[in-house]
Amino acid sequence: MKTYIGIDIAKLHLDIHRDGKVARILNNEKSITVFLKSLPEHSVIVCESSGGYEASLISLAHSLHCSIARINARQVRDFAKAKGRLAKSDAIDAQILTEFGQAFHPAPLSVSEPLHQQLAALVKLRSHLLTQVTQNNNLTETISDKLILAIIEKTVSNLKKQADNLQKLIAEKIKSSPSLQSKVSLLQEVQGIGEITASSLLGLMPELGSLSDTQAASLAGVAPFNHDSGQFRGQRHIRGGRSQVRSVLYMSALVASRHNPILKALYQRLLAAGKPKKLALTALMRKLIILANRLLKNPNFSLAN
Repeated sequence: MKTYIGIDIAKLHLDIHRDGKVARILNNEKSITVFLKSLPEHSVIVCESSGGYEASLISLAHSLHCSIARINARQVRDFAKAKGRLAKSDAIDAQILTEFGQAFHPAPLSVSEPLHQQLAALVKLRSHLLTQVTQNNNLTETISDKLILAIIEKTVSNLKKQADNLQKLIAEKIKSSPSLQSKVSLLQEVQGIGEITASSLLGLMPELGSLSDTQAASLAGVAPFNHDSGQFRGQRHIRGGRSQVRSVLYMSALVASRHNPILKALYQRLLAAGKPKKLALTALMRKLIILANRLLKNPNFSLAN
């Protein structure tokens, strides 16, 4: 029988709910290793996404062959509200995570290869730098001081150079792995997915190729959900998922809407039917991630485009 152990994660410490009690340890390699080695067989750690502060725990758990499940924070909060647990503290959150595990038996995370972890880190850093480029460019819209504008221009130039260097490192990582090279080539068969998009998808969504169509769209945050209540009918909305994946898919959808014959036709049909451009592009994003998932799942999958 599995034993679920909830862990609330902060930058400096972990609150662990185990055997009905909560204990706190430091969020560092030594403390986490000691804790993991003390776990009984068939234990499953349950944590939530914590802005990356959970990375060390997950990595060490996998290295010591411990099962660990990572839950979306919104799911955990909704679960707590459903139980009438409105109070919030680190200790309470750890207990809620244990109860969530006991109720839903979440699937443990699969172990990532070191090379894939490195690729993911590079892709995420590049994405972060490009976000900073956009933020700095947006500043120029409200600033007229020439000195400040010159500083921003220099900052943007340096950020772009760093992003370019990271893309070169990403390309080198992929080149060093025949498996990753093959996957990038497969993804580029879809018109609208270039080398940068392909490498970004592999880094940000390593599960691609092992998911159903619905799971792939949901994980990317482009699956439509019903929002019908009372007299309100018909609208569907996307929510959740990985925002960085959506950003990558959005740019690919823009390209596909112009250059992919089949997706371009779909885009134009949606616009002709009176659908907003944003909704039409979201539909293309969903098609792209599903195509990418199918290609990696079955390399013999035949594309119509």
